[in-house]
Amino acid sequence: MSRSSSAASKDSPATAHGGRAESVWTLAGGRAQDRAGGVVLDLSVPALGLVTPTGDRWLGFDVGVGRPPVDAWVRGDDVTAIWEPGDDRGLRATGLWRCHGAEAGLVSWELVASATTRLLHADATLAVTSDVAAVEILSAAWHAGASSPFTPGTPSHHGLVLLRRGDGRSLLLMLHPTDHQTVTVALEHGRARVGCWLFPTGVEKGVLLRSRVVAAIGPTADDVAWGARLAARFAASPPALST
Repeated sequence: MSRSSSAASKDSPATAHGGRAESVWTLAGGRAQDRAGGVVLDLSVPALGLVTPTGDRWLGFDVGVGRPPVDAWVRGDDVTAIWEPGDDRGLRATGLWRCHGAEAGLVSWELVASATTRLLHADATLAVTSDVAAVEILSAAWHAGASSPFTPGTPSHHGLVLLRRGDGRSLLLMLHPTDHQTVTVALEHGRARVGCWLFPTGVEKGVLLRSRVVAAIGPTADDVAWGARLAARFAASPPALST
């Protein structure tokens, strides 16, 4: 989690629109689609997140409102949207979904979630949710910026979840090690529902809260190995300072 006293300038659409490169996303009618992977993101229902052709969905951003964003745009590998407050917490939420593309049989996406408030202090709890076909769950914990070995079982504060789908593919979900949040997992009737709960300590006026969650999909055969490799890369990545 990073904090900044200049939240308004960080999320300014005017800054983001400048110097735009051709995007890997298409955006029309409030729906964004990844040209390569075919995942669809309905920005009017951000809690659904990235919906795949198989019906799985990941990196849903539950901003507490069910209406279109006040602004949305694409640039390069990113699609970004802003939602104004939808309840008495006065939270202004920004979601940036980044497509990292394919690499050695792996495809990954990242959600950079941000929140500010107009109140002196407010509850800032937001959730990043995923709903995936799964037959087995493994988890790992962050220790001094590195991940522990993946072991069977559901996590609580581990931060890394590996979902084996049963079709030869596995999905890895990761919260950044600097974000000390809670992860919940429920496995029922062949589906895993994962919740990453962000910003539990609340937010003050003039402060920007930011957190990152990554989803990566690849072969089950060596998922523990590539999961550890991606975790090390994610842990070493610089903070997302702007959207």
